[in-house]
Amino acid sequence: MPKFISTQALVINKERRFEGDLQITLLTPNFGKIKCLAKGAQSLKSRRLGHLEIGTIIKTSLYDKNSFYWLSETESIAAFLHPSSFLSQINLLFYFLEIVNKLLPFDQKQSELYQIVIRGVKSISHNHYASFIKEEMNFLSELGYGLPPEITTSFNKKDYKSTQNLIKKYCESIIEKPLYSHKLFN
Repeated sequence: MPKFISTQALVINKERRFEGDLQITLLTPNFGKIKCLAKGAQSLKSRRLGHLEIGTIIKTSLYDKNSFYWLSETESIAAFLHPSSFLSQINLLFYFLEIVNKLLPFDQKQSELYQIVIRGVKSISHNHYASFIKEEMNFLSELGYGLPPEITTSFNKKDYKSTQNLIKKYCESIIEKPLYSHKLFN
């Protein structure tokens, strides 16, 4: 039976579909990672388009029909992109959300993971690199992958660049594919 759902969510991915539609991947505290269709969201008249940027925290109304979600309304709570965003921050955001999208399963409620991801995105937005890496490590641990000792050792030595490279390699070994987002702005 179809029903309306209201929830807070983080936009972690979006894909263009035919005729002005967008397929949006959201991370929610109550439903986990879900996909939904935003009909007509690419239209110039759509009020939702500005709210559906990657990294934006939104309040949304979804219509659930046959285990598929249709996005009906959105309201921005916190936008990642602002005039003072650096290209390196945007690159880091895309990288982090690619990891989140690839490692999290669909439709599994994991409110602690939602909070970790939100803190990670906010750390990137505020340019707190050490806090971001800590949240990235928490994310992997909470998922149950654990951390190789060299990542923890490197982080404790405050060698953040090496720590980030080790985390990237570790994530690529988990998903068994290279990450593409780190190549966007190189």
